[in-house]
Amino acid sequence: MITSSYRDSNEILKVSDVATKYPKSFKTIIITFQAKVKTKLIEMNLINELPNIEIGSSSGKFPVYEVVGFEDIIFYFSPIGAPITVGILEEIVYTFDIKNVVLYGACGVLDKAITSGKIVIPTKAYRDEGTSYHYMPASDFVDIYEHDKISNIFAAAGISYVKGYTWTTDAFYRETMEIFLERKKQGCIVVEMEISAVAAFAKLRGVNFYPFVYAADNLDSSNWDKRILGSLDIDSRVNYFLVARLLASKLS
Repeated sequence: MITSSYRDSNEILKVSDVATKYPKSFKTIIITFQAKVKTKLIEMNLINELPNIEIGSSSGKFPVYEVVGFEDIIFYFSPIGAPITVGILEEIVYTFDIKNVVLYGACGVLDKAITSGKIVIPTKAYRDEGTSYHYMPASDFVDIYEHDKISNIFAAAGISYVKGYTWTTDAFYRETMEIFLERKKQGCIVVEMEISAVAAFAKLRGVNFYPFVYAADNLDSSNWDKRILGSLDIDSRVNYFLVARLLASKLS
């Protein structure tokens, strides 16, 4: 069973077997799934491509970017989903000696009364994906240890936020009504696809994890409501990058 997958034993394939150290180290990586904002960030001179490095999978390798004006911070656009996100982070953390992972992206709303108009800072993540079970022993939830640091930084900057549990799932087309009601009863206020897996990865690899999400589609309705899923305007996408950059800068 997947819940019996974790073993505290030596890995056969190590990240050092496939990844090469970059000549320069960085302290913090910002990772997101918002590829539509890339052109705008480059045009605004907020990010610049690092030379001689691409990271990805057999589906394609992609640039890593320096965050202009912040010498300790890099930026990467990740494909969606727990396995590929964690696999890429394994290589990035090793290659650049990363200590902090800032992750942001869209989420589905499970409780619209709580999350309306606010950034969501997860405090726990329900492990409804497969990757995390290879990184830590089985449990329903994984803790997000750095949530207080995130909220303190946001509060000092006047950024509106709410805290709560997130539900990480591998199968968004199987978010059934019964499971939705169960997760909501457990305290989950949003749903996404990566956070519990990255939290487990961070715990095993000894890096700090700082996630936040913003509401896109809404499940807390008589019918699924797309809302801004896939259609968020570019200025808002840039603003979420700036929030992530602020958070990363306080860590660096």
